[in-house]
Amino acid sequence: MRSTSIRTIRRAELSRAAFEAVIRYGLRKTTLEKVGEIAGVSKGVVLHHFKDKSALLEAVFRRSNSLLSESVVELYRYAETPYERLWAIIVSNFFETIFNERVCQAWVSLISEVPHNSGCQRVQIANNERIRSNLMHELRQFVPENEAEQVARHLGVHIDGIWVRAGLLPDPVDSSAAVSEMEYAVSKMLPFDQFSAAKHKEARKKIESIASIALGSNAFKEKTIKG
Repeated sequence: MRSTSIRTIRRAELSRAAFEAVIRYGLRKTTLEKVGEIAGVSKGVVLHHFKDKSALLEAVFRRSNSLLSESVVELYRYAETPYERLWAIIVSNFFETIFNERVCQAWVSLISEVPHNSGCQRVQIANNERIRSNLMHELRQFVPENEAEQVARHLGVHIDGIWVRAGLLPDPVDSSAAVSEMEYAVSKMLPFDQFSAAKHKEARKKIESIASIALGSNAFKEKTIKG
């Protein structure tokens, strides 16, 4: 049991080191040697846990998507209405702990690997389905089932687009600006009369305030480093 635990910890450490390597050097220049240097181990140790760079990149994908999922779960704990749960999904995808210039640039490098790596494809498909499912669950409270499916798909594409653009542009896109982009999309896809607009505004304000505490806490930041 103990050896399994140690192996899990070591794989997590190497996944973090690989992500840091992509941030520093870009995907093409990231090598197993550089990952080992960042982790403070030899290339042999990296190979012991991951047979090649492709397997390591798949682990990086799993870790990054897991952090996004954990962010949603954390904010869901405080969401009490469909409005708040919808905004918990949106804010969790763009909170500054995981949505920042360095991470966005690394993510753009990583997604270029998806078409060529079946493992990364599986992880990304699962991540897309998770976001779609989360959105669908809440959107049913606002629009009919068949329309909720379409809105969920479009909002998911919008989330991906903001991430990619943030990774490509020379100037950073901050969390608040990204969330405002999503608010505009929501206002065009969901009922947004005076009552609904007020409810969305209240929900966004509450969830962003909670996120600054829950996702901005040292405990959660530590998780993004050690998780």
